[in-house]
Amino acid sequence: MYKFSIKHWQRYIAVGMALSLSALLLTGCGDKAASSPAGTVEKKIVAYGVIDPQISAQQIIADKKGFFKEEGLVVENKLLQSGGDIAPLISSGEAQVSFESPYTDIAVAANGVPVKIVAPMADIGNTQCVVARKDAGIEKAKDLEGKKIGMAAGSGVLIAIRNMAKDMNVDINKINFVTLSPSDQIAAMEHGDIDAMACWEPWVSNGQKAGGKLLFSGLKSYLTDKPGDVSWLSFYTTMQVTDSFLKERPDDVKAMLRALKKATDFINEHPDEAAEIIAKEINLDKAEVKHIMAQNKYDMKFDAHFRDSCTEMSGFMLEMKNIPANPAFEKYADPGLLKAVDAFLVAD
Repeated sequence: MYKFSIKHWQRYIAVGMALSLSALLLTGCGDKAASSPAGTVEKKIVAYGVIDPQISAQQIIADKKGFFKEEGLVVENKLLQSGGDIAPLISSGEAQVSFESPYTDIAVAANGVPVKIVAPMADIGNTQCVVARKDAGIEKAKDLEGKKIGMAAGSGVLIAIRNMAKDMNVDINKINFVTLSPSDQIAAMEHGDIDAMACWEPWVSNGQKAGGKLLFSGLKSYLTDKPGDVSWLSFYTTMQVTDSFLKERPDDVKAMLRALKKATDFINEHPDEAAEIIAKEINLDKAEVKHIMAQNKYDMKFDAHFRDSCTEMSGFMLEMKNIPANPAFEKYADPGLLKAVDAFLVAD
């Protein structure tokens, strides 16, 4: 299942994979014009995204439900196979409007590319999980000490593990991390070579199907000594625009944000219909899409929590040596137009 997302998730969530600096130095093109049925020429916005209901749910819904059109916009959604493919397009100037994650924005900003996040789209931290082997004897947090956890190098889920350890007084130095790809983690867990796997969807679901037990995600714990909601990792998807687009077409950005707010409300109010629309657009089974979307919090609120999660991610990326320097939050994020659209969505 989730055939589309294997390549995507390997490049997108396993944040240890560094971006190519040569790709970041490409130069590119700007807006393209589109001819209307009446023969006149209109300025078209090309919005890049990913064949993924976590990154591109709102841009798909805004298109298919006519919310872009209601705001007087002509928007062409270009959905790519991998979020990692968008970074060089932002850097070249081709992707003036795109949907991806703060990881991409931090990476390009750290390499001198002028880009701004204008709004969060969703918190997908609930898909970053640790799954235990069924007979590993892990019930509470302290049980992880002395155990072997399989994890891809540089995976963002390590942030969740670190925060869990700090919160639950677990000595993380007593956890043995084994570097394994997602598919190898499942095989190693089945063979008893590791006690748990630290991964993301769809591998989390596959690990559970193989008999594994979900211990915790970035946002929810199933540990016996701390069940319920937690704040161990928020991983956001975002809308970003190049600085030049932000300067030249602020009214279009605001119109897009209004349309995307309508789409966000629609997803939360009509999850089944939204999943059906998105599944058809990205050629996936509706039940699979609904399962993925149910794990996420679709919310455009630009607040201190969002800021803190970006800052935590940039610090992690610097530690993993994925960026040459840690850019200031204001270098790659600007809530000004979102505040103009809906002041409630922006909180200090």
